[in-house]
Amino acid sequence: MPRSFKFPLDTRSPEEKAYDERQEEERLDKEEALRRFAPEEAIHENLRKYRQRLGITKQQMAELLDVTPRTYYAYEQGHRAVPSPAIAQLAILTGGDLNEILLGRPALRSGKATQVVVDEAIVVLKFLALKYPKMTMEDRYKVVRLHALDDLHGFARMHPRVIRDFAKIVTRYKFHPEDIPAPPFHEDYGDDHERWERDMADWQKAVDEDTPDDSGNERP
Repeated sequence: MPRSFKFPLDTRSPEEKAYDERQEEERLDKEEALRRFAPEEAIHENLRKYRQRLGITKQQMAELLDVTPRTYYAYEQGHRAVPSPAIAQLAILTGGDLNEILLGRPALRSGKATQVVVDEAIVVLKFLALKYPKMTMEDRYKVVRLHALDDLHGFARMHPRVIRDFAKIVTRYKFHPEDIPAPPFHEDYGDDHERWERDMADWQKAVDEDTPDDSGNERP
């Protein structure tokens, strides 16, 4: 006759059982979050797939991002990190989803989340109308879209500074010339003087485009 198996007695107290159950639930929740939100592949691979889905060349992507083809090739090959403003600019210009570019899949929104996005969009539009009356409606909608697509990594979504940062990205510092990024630092490039000169020229071009001339108009 087969011997029956007896499970060991559970000697934990009710409090210990409840604690262990909470720990297990938290562990499973973390695993599910990692499964849902972790990138399907490396960012540079997702960038390449996104470009292929758009049906455009590497040269065209470089033009969209205002970088040299060499710089974009380095992005797509994983030899150079893709700056966050470049990813945001790509999403704006192509009408894309930041999640698709970064994670390789579009974001999923519930009905409640959609309502939150709509409510936030209305607040952002009112803020832009008050603080940037000369901003075009097209740029305002771009700011709203960028704000809606970015998860902000825990920052207060509706903080005025956050909205201003998006306005700077969309308008290329048109309304905040005092915050234009500093020029490339030569010592950071080591012996690669050619790359420093190229990045310096790109920086100067951006400054010339974004800084008004003496008449108050943007430089041609």
